[in-house]
Amino acid sequence: MSGFVTRNWRLKLLAIVLAIFSWAGVVLATNPPGTRSVSIPVPQPPSPDVSLPAGYLLTQAIPNLTVQITGTEDHLNAFSKGSLQVTVDYDAIKAIGNHVPTTVKLPVKITSSDPNIVLDDAPVSLEAEVDSTGTASEPVQIVVSRAPPAGYQNNPGVATPATVTATGPEHELVGIVIKTAPIDLSNQRANFGGTGILLYPYSAQGRYLTDVNLSPATVNVAIAVVGVDTSRTSSVVLGALTGAANGTQPLVDTYSPMTVTLTGSQDIMNGASLATVTTGGIDVAGQTGTVTYKVPIETPTGITAIPSTVTVTITVTILPTPTPAPTSPSPSPSPGG
Repeated sequence: MSGFVTRNWRLKLLAIVLAIFSWAGVVLATNPPGTRSVSIPVPQPPSPDVSLPAGYLLTQAIPNLTVQITGTEDHLNAFSKGSLQVTVDYDAIKAIGNHVPTTVKLPVKITSSDPNIVLDDAPVSLEAEVDSTGTASEPVQIVVSRAPPAGYQNNPGVATPATVTATGPEHELVGIVIKTAPIDLSNQRANFGGTGILLYPYSAQGRYLTDVNLSPATVNVAIAVVGVDTSRTSSVVLGALTGAANGTQPLVDTYSPMTVTLTGSQDIMNGASLATVTTGGIDVAGQTGTVTYKVPIETPTGITAIPSTVTVTITVTILPTPTPAPTSPSPSPSPGG
C-alpha cells in the first residue's frame, strides 16, 4: 500500500495541483471576484449617539463617504450597507480652540461586520466645517406681501413677542434679520389679527439661514387697517316740511350753507352717491310768521358733513278765508200760480 502512494508521486502531486486549479477555475468562472463602490452616511450631530464638544456646531452637513469593497460576486450581491460602521472622532474639534469658523480634519474609522468582504483603502479622515455656537436677541420684522384694498391703509403692526432668540453659528448671527411669513392684506378691510405666524432668519444680504434656530419659532401679529380719508363738496337739499296746520302755507325764505364738505374713508366715499345730501325733515307745527331752524344734515355712516347743520328761515303764512258767494233771492210766485 505504501508503495502505491510513493510510486510516481511527482506525477500524482501534479495531478492533484491541476485538479485544484481546475476546480478553482470552475468556481471562479461561476462566482468571480469583484470590487464595488459603496456610499455610506456619516453619523453626525445632533443625534442620540453623536454629539459635538460643547460650544461647537457643524455649519454644513458632512457628505457621505465612498469606500471600495472586494469579494466574490455572490458575496457582493448579498452585501448590506448596514454591516459597515462609521465612527468619527468629534472630540478632535477641541483642538481648534476659538479659531472659528474653520475647516477641521477629523479621524474616522470604518469597520465591517461582514467577514466575506474586504475594505480597500478605507478613508481614515474627513473634513468638517465647524463654528462656535452663538445666540442673539433680535426684533421681529412684520412682512406685508400685499397692501389693503383701495381706500384702506395699514399701520406697521405689532408682533408678540417683539423679539426672539436666534441660535446658530456665530458668524451667521452678525446682522441677522428675523422676518415673519408674508401676510396678505389684499382683502382686509378691518384690523388683522394672526396667531402662530412663522418666523424665518435671513442674513443681512437676504440669504435664508438654514442653520439658525429661532425661539420661539412663531409669533402673534396685530395690524391696524384703517380707511384712507378723503373729502368732496356736496349740494344741500332740504328735507320735507311737515306739520303745517290747515289754512297755513310754509315757504322757505333762505337756507345756508347751500353746499357742505363731506369727509370719510375713501372706500365709503367712492361707493356712495354723494352729489347731494339731504337735511332732516322740518316740523313747522304750531308755527306762524318767520322762524329760523337749525337742521342737521343726514349722511351715510362713516361720513361727516362740515358744517353739520343748515340754517333755514321759513315763513308760515295764514291763508285768507274765502268770502262766501252772495245768495240770489228766490223768485216771487207768479199770479195765479
